Amino acid sequence: MKTEGLCYLGERRVELRELEIPEPASDEVAVEMELCGICGWDVLSYAGRFGKFHPYPYFAGHEGIGKVTKVGERVTSVKVGQRVACHEVPIDTPGGPLLTRHAIRTDLKVSVIPDTDIPLKYWVVEPVVCIVNGLVYSGIQPGDSVALVGAGYMGLIFMQGLAHMLAGEVVVFDVNEKRLALATEMGANETVQVEAGKPLGSHAKHFDVIIETAGTPDSLRMALALAKPGAIIQNFAWNHNELQFDLDEWHVNAWRILNIHPGSNPHFGDLFPRTIKLMAKGVFSNEKLVTHTAAFDKPTDIFDIALDRKDGYMKGVLLF
Repeated sequence: MKTEGLCYLGERRVELRELEIPEPASDEVAVEMELCGICGWDVLSYAGRFGKFHPYPYFAGHEGIGKVTKVGERVTSVKVGQRVACHEVPIDTPGGPLLTRHAIRTDLKVSVIPDTDIPLKYWVVEPVVCIVNGLVYSGIQPGDSVALVGAGYMGLIFMQGLAHMLAGEVVVFDVNEKRLALATEMGANETVQVEAGKPLGSHAKHFDVIIETAGTPDSLRMALALAKPGAIIQNFAWNHNELQFDLDEWHVNAWRILNIHPGSNPHFGDLFPRTIKLMAKGVFSNEKLVTHTAAFDKPTDIFDIALDRKDGYMKGVLLF
């Protein structure tokens, strides 16, 4: 079957192109997309910097929500007309990209979204699943001191989850005063506005768990400086740089430094229905974090805003 998708061509170049996707097999469903979130690696693709991972041109997108339009004869877990979150599959999987008008998934790769009063544009599920995965692997114990380095979109979703953990304290570090105010609103016990050259004071070597979501060399260095002996340092952000640090410090302090990529959890897909329940319950909300939306067939402006970090951008969503 023919559909239309957003094709990445290189630096600041995308266009809508026709593509062929298969009819659903006996264990598959067809989904007509309603929205797709713009992930950080979508922005990287638009910047023309994804070529080391996949050659241009290609179709992509992995934060998609849509309605089921057709089901295979063996599918019993989902029905035509239900709204679902589509799980990510590798680039070039037939019917796989979600910045397309239609997608194909097996019944195990979709999770049903219940009928709620939550507006559609806030049902961006996949990044919240990534946060739940990060919380699963965080190792937070009752009474722990937790530092969250970065209060961007992913950091603030993290903050919402941390507010429901049994941490003794959660301290959030960021350069942006407005984002720190949101962190306080979402349950942070303390916020610290980061300034170049400003010493960490009593926060140095203080924390049991440090979650780094900012994705810069300075934020990673700060995460190491905040860690007490025996700390867990969760490198959640995708850092596009090289960093040197003292392996003597790592060894002597017995730090555990974790890469929380979805691939670190072989059961990552199982977190989708759990996360959807938490979103429906209000534990996680995108309401104050989705800052920009655009029509699927007019994506360039929102991609430029995201890449240039303008207009208070935190999270963008394309609507079909």
